[in-house]
Amino acid sequence: MKKTFVDVLLELPVDATLQQFLTEHALPVPLGFVWDDSRATSHALLECVRQWPDVDAKDRLVGELNACLPLADGPGQQAIFQVAAGGGSALIGLANCKSDLHRAFWFYRHHPDLFRRALDADFIERRGSQAQQHALGIKRHPNMTKPALAAFGQAVSKFYQRMLSCGDGVDTTIFQRSPGVFLLTTHVKGLAMLHLEFQGTSLTRRVGNPSIHGMLEYSEKTGVVRTLIKGGAAYHQMLAGEFATHLLGQVVDAKRIKPEKLDLTQFRAGVDFPQATKDGFVAVQLKQITVMSPTGKLKVEATATAMAQHQSVTELMQEEMPAPLEGGWTVTAVQINLYYPGEAGRRNRVVTAELTSMGRLRLPMRDPVIKANVERYLVEKGVLARGQTLDADDFPQVDEQPHSVVEG
Repeated sequence: MKKTFVDVLLELPVDATLQQFLTEHALPVPLGFVWDDSRATSHALLECVRQWPDVDAKDRLVGELNACLPLADGPGQQAIFQVAAGGGSALIGLANCKSDLHRAFWFYRHHPDLFRRALDADFIERRGSQAQQHALGIKRHPNMTKPALAAFGQAVSKFYQRMLSCGDGVDTTIFQRSPGVFLLTTHVKGLAMLHLEFQGTSLTRRVGNPSIHGMLEYSEKTGVVRTLIKGGAAYHQMLAGEFATHLLGQVVDAKRIKPEKLDLTQFRAGVDFPQATKDGFVAVQLKQITVMSPTGKLKVEATATAMAQHQSVTELMQEEMPAPLEGGWTVTAVQINLYYPGEAGRRNRVVTAELTSMGRLRLPMRDPVIKANVERYLVEKGVLARGQTLDADDFPQVDEQPHSVVEG
């Protein structure tokens, strides 16, 4: 069940951070109210919010309480610690928090700029399957000055004015997410819309402009970018192209901003990453495979169930339906699960890598070490070229042009 402000108030400790927050919002509490950290106090505060007659003020308070919830889970915590890694005071404060929700609220209150960065990092990871990866071939430190970002914003604005008749305003930010890897976020002003909303207790119609959200991740070590944006190939190409032009200082032919096709044929035999055990993984499984018939009229997607444990889906297919693996069927997509030990007494944890023959990649980006390891395995097996990775310089040199990269 999705959490709300009720869960926030009942789960947060009644500490100085929460007291200051509620005091700033002028929440009315009884005379002589005791701010001690107890369940009774938490329930009393919740009742004060519910009985608050000033609906506008109550809505502002509830909205802010809900603001921390997107990062109040495991993936959100990874994003928080990733952006907080460069700030000692933030890490010390986070270490003293008691739960995921407590850390998210504390971070939101004390480090709002870092909190926004964590939201951006979390956003692209939760939607990784929708991202496209491109090899720009440009390896340089991006220009993150205000003039460069302004020029980028103007170019994006012109594109949206031409395509959708909107884009009068563009807000762009960029920060270094990890060593050599940068995350750019852009919000484009969409067309005006008439919204039916409540203002306090009154139902009103107001004019507003939705934000069209786009994101780009870039590695200066390899020249690879990942783009996440609503729209087709033209939108991804625009985002990567304008980034190259205005922040990297080099114009890139739109034909180069296309995912390189991958040959996934070898996955007919399952998956074998010999180095994975040495890197701490307890098992590697080909969880899912998608194959297309020679005529293109039939697509089959096979998934190993939990009953199969760590057995490869292709092993199961050989037992139950071998024809798609033995005939002239094309492997169009695969999902690889890598399992590593959980905490004491808990089941193994899993990270997932997804690849398609059209060049779309979804790698475990939240953990830089695991991501680099998975990229290395794929390069060593000839599935990826070094120029298709975000961390090619972090592992030994291999063949620069593996046969698995399909031309065209």
